[in-house]
Amino acid sequence: MTKRRTRQYYVACLVARLAAFGALIVYGADYALQEDLYAGLDRFSLLTVLWLALMASMAFRLFPSKIESMGCQKEFAARCRPTGKAPERSELRQANRGAWWVLATWTAVNALFFLGYALKWYDERMLVCLAGFYGVCDIICILFYCPFQSWMMHNRCCTTCRIYNWDYLMLCTPLLAIRSFYTWSACALAAVIFLRWEIVFHRSPERFFERSNDALKCSQCQEQLCAYKRHLTAAGKRNTAGEH
Repeated sequence: MTKRRTRQYYVACLVARLAAFGALIVYGADYALQEDLYAGLDRFSLLTVLWLALMASMAFRLFPSKIESMGCQKEFAARCRPTGKAPERSELRQANRGAWWVLATWTAVNALFFLGYALKWYDERMLVCLAGFYGVCDIICILFYCPFQSWMMHNRCCTTCRIYNWDYLMLCTPLLAIRSFYTWSACALAAVIFLRWEIVFHRSPERFFERSNDALKCSQCQEQLCAYKRHLTAAGKRNTAGEH
């Protein structure tokens, strides 16, 4: 039952974020989005609805949940099943090295977008839509394919991901350049989620590795979110074999 609920939850998240991204594109076609962005809560608008949805989803992440993936829930002591072993130093080094690579890459990519904004190649509407696009990509990474996992982190799956709860701060990155109540409040809550995750990781690293936390092992997985990734990988291998 948990497996089905978790998958349904993330598929629903994908649909919702696609809808939000589409709405932002249409909304940003004129200057209404830009005007509402600086009006703040003094003017109720579509942006207010999207902001409330984002803030609610981030607030939800602050508490233990049986619907969300163990990938983000492993920071909670209640979700940990200690094995009595400590994570190996090599595991810690590899996880931290991968995290630094992701941080450097993400910073470099978004610095280019900030530069374009500073040079007035586009305005705030582009940055808000970019944040919406990042939100869609986040769920795609969970369900279908994650370049960070494949190229930098080299973790087994989302359950063991070192940077799972970086997602909201990464989503909000383009908003850092915009001086608005909506953007600053979203970035602040995303930063709280990120900082708590990092504090827990450094204080209780045993919660983040399957060697020290039984709940992260494949045999204990109740969600099987990697099923879609496995199907895509298998299909790719069949196509490659067929070409030969």
